[in-house]
Amino acid sequence: MTRTVSRTGTRAGLVALAVLAALAGLPGTGRSSAAEAMTTITMTVSGCEGCTITPVQAITGSTAVYTGTPVKVTGGQAAFVVPTSKTAGMSFNLEATWPVDINAIPVIVTQYKGIRAGQAVTRPQALAARRATACWAGTASSAVSLQVKVGRVTMPGFPSGRATVPLAWFVPTAAATGGFSRAYKGTIAQQDAWYCPAA
Repeated sequence: MTRTVSRTGTRAGLVALAVLAALAGLPGTGRSSAAEAMTTITMTVSGCEGCTITPVQAITGSTAVYTGTPVKVTGGQAAFVVPTSKTAGMSFNLEATWPVDINAIPVIVTQYKGIRAGQAVTRPQALAARRATACWAGTASSAVSLQVKVGRVTMPGFPSGRATVPLAWFVPTAAATGGFSRAYKGTIAQQDAWYCPAA
């Protein structure tokens, strides 16, 4: 069976396409010709060569989760390019080079409760901490440098046995947002995403 398309219908379709193309360049239509502001995050990481770090932004009450490109620590550094708007409430997953059998993904501690932003934290202080957060306050800058220290601690594994888990925290402490969650030997981890309050 042969399908016949009228010239009128074709002309109407072309007009509709032209209108959509024009709207794509107008403000308020959900499209923008302006480039989105980006931030380069350079991390200097000690104690975890070859580990993989992934930037994530998950905001409480929102189903949208931003996940950046995972980057492997090479030569003690890992660099990310992320939308500046996504840095507020951002957290960083840390995948170790060894099996971490705890049925959760470790995250880098942004701040321990009772420790001011900008203050250095020693390993004994990190181990003694009982409350921590992974929520970074973010930045408006186009480039920022962060230092991460990584150690190892042992804890009950899942479903059984013992697990060696990376203990990772910013040195000095970065500014954080939101409240603090329970930490075990200074470590925190998540099974879905680390949710942070809206800025």
